[in-house]
Amino acid sequence: MTEAEFWELIEKTKCSEPDEHVERLVARLVKLPASEILSFGHWWGEAHTAAYDWNLWGAAYIINGGCSDDGFIDFRSWLLLKGEKVYRDALADPDTLAKVRVEPDEASCECYPAPEAYSQAVSGADHGAYYNALTAAHGLGLSRPEPLGEHWDFESETEMKARLAKLFKKFGDA
Repeated sequence: MTEAEFWELIEKTKCSEPDEHVERLVARLVKLPASEILSFGHWWGEAHTAAYDWNLWGAAYIINGGCSDDGFIDFRSWLLLKGEKVYRDALADPDTLAKVRVEPDEASCECYPAPEAYSQAVSGADHGAYYNALTAAHGLGLSRPEPLGEHWDFESETEMKARLAKLFKKFGDA
């Protein structure tokens, strides 16, 4: 699966509810060969890691009224489900998320579509088996000890307004 096919699959299964979107995505993935599910998982991991960025974390903090480490994982999954354009725009400038339709505290989706699809498609495979197969097929996944960019104080109204003015205007008092 190419990166373009990865984004196309996300687009083709898109709907307004993130959980339903994931269900559709998993249903599509299950029909693919295991190697394609692993390839999808590879691209998901690449995109997820690329979004590990302090400014995006600040955006998640503003939109969701706070954001823990786990919350930021779920925010990045939500961001991927929004599609390639929203994702790439947000990577370039997280303030573009002010144009995305989302209710305060709802920019989140705890989901693992590739491991879920793999465990359904490969009889008896659990998430551990998925990650072992992914590593064997694509090497070790990307990870970063720290987010990209400069760490800043998400609780500082001055910082928020300076860095993410549009998001703060839309969600800052929500």
